[in-house]
This record gives sequence, C-alpha cells and structure tokens, in this order.
Amino acid sequence: MINTGNNNEFQNAFSASFSYYFDNFGNEEQFFDSAKRWIDDKYFLIVFGCSNKDHRGQHILLFFSSQYFPVQEIRGYFKEGAYFAFRSDLFTGYSLRNKLKEFGFLEYSIQESMILSNNDYRLIKNIFELIDLETKMPMSETQSKILISYLDLLLQHMQRFYQQLMEDKLNEFRALQKDFMSELHTLFDSKRKCLSLLPSLTLLSRKLNCTTRFLNDVSLKTSKNTAQYHIDNFIVKIAKELLAETDLSVAEIAKKMQFDQPQSLTRLFKKKTRISPLDYRISII
Repeated sequence: MINTGNNNEFQNAFSASFSYYFDNFGNEEQFFDSAKRWIDDKYFLIVFGCSNKDHRGQHILLFFSSQYFPVQEIRGYFKEGAYFAFRSDLFTGYSLRNKLKEFGFLEYSIQESMILSNNDYRLIKNIFELIDLETKMPMSETQSKILISYLDLLLQHMQRFYQQLMEDKLNEFRALQKDFMSELHTLFDSKRKCLSLLPSLTLLSRKLNCTTRFLNDVSLKTSKNTAQYHIDNFIVKIAKELLAETDLSVAEIAKKMQFDQPQSLTRLFKKKTRISPLDYRISII
C-alpha cells in the first residue's frame, strides 16, 4: 500500500494520467490530506470506513465528488477506513458511466447514509479488498474492465441495501412524505389566493433537512410518484382554481404564483394537461 503522507509528487504525476487510486487511512487527517487532492482533481470517492460518530465501531459507505464534499460534516466522522478514487473517464465506452445516474443513494448526504449490518459489512469489505488487489496489478485494458465490474458489483449491492432500508423504515419515510405534502400546501395562502413562494424541490428539501434526491426517492417509495411530480401537480391545481374562480389574466395568475415569467407557468400547465391555461379556462365555461 502506498503511504499517502509521503507521496505528493507521485500523486501529482498519477492524477495527470491515471483514472483511479486506492488507499487506506488510519485517521481523519490522513484521509483529508489525500482525499481533498482527488476531489480537487474532479475524482469521485467511495469511502468505506469505521464511524467515529454516534454509531461507534459501525461501518458506513459514503460517496463524494467535487459537487459534494462537506468538510465540516465529514470532520470527526471517520476513525479509519479505505477509499477508492476514480475519474469518470474510467468508464469511457462502458454503460456503467450512465448507470451511475440511476443510483440515487450516490447523491444522499452523510445523515442519509446507512449503517452497514455485519453481513453487509463483510460483503463490502470483500469487494474493497478485491479492488485494492486489482489496483496493484499492472495497468491494462483488462484491469480497467475488472475494476469496472467490481465497482458495478459494489453499487448493485448498495442499491439492494438501500432498497431494503426503504422497506425497513417505511413508516418513518411515510411520515416524511406527510411532512413534505404539508409543507407544500402551507405555501398557498387560501385567503389571498396566492403562493407565498414558488414550490421547488430544493426549497422543500431544505425545509425538511434532506437532499433533493432522498426526498424524491422517499416520495417514489411511499406514493409511487416523485416529489417533483407532486410539486408540479400542486402548482397546476392552484392555477386551475385561479383560472376557474377569477378573471385574472394568465400573466396575473403567474405573478400571484411567484413565477418570474408567465411562459414558465404556461409550459408547465401544458406539460401536465396538454392544453394551455387559456384553453382550459374556455373549456370550463
């Protein structure tokens, strides 16, 4: 295993031409010294570590990228572990590159990550050991294919773990879905017939202290539709009420609903109903 503490020159050369890197870390500072370099170079990180927080001695698997590497949240989190750093060009020519977008848990926050059971821990540990061994082999096209297959295997297992987590915590997630719908409806002022804020996935996920992807996945699990689907339906429902109950123009309705441009409301309305707001108003006369 390469000692990251004495390999800055090696890492500089490595990052210029290599698509992946594996290393262990024995403490938090060792992890940060090495990991931040890869994040800055636009690598993805899969970190398999022993938690130093509330779940002492238990193991977690986390995913970081240049878009999500919350240093303050991570600090104090890991006691020890290992990580696999890779660039997206490792997948050039492979469908796995597109499949990464299908795994919602890759976009979950640390707070939304799952603690691995003993059986899950052993399975992930075995895969990480295979990745470690393969990264020490001479570089070749075959090596890249093997690493991709290991990474695919790792992600498929994690997908299954998170699907089981959704089943195990279904009542908890139903409560979150209920809170989401409640927060959505509080944005409408029934007396003034207007929205206080234009609903968005980002706005509501912040109110509920979760990531947009997690909220979408929870909504999909509990209601068979994404959170964005519910938001769009809510907006169109309010627009229909205003079209039916007032003489306001589409532009005036869009303003009351906090749209910057009337065209944005019209596009969403037509997308959901297949007719324009004006045609809808005519159809209900």
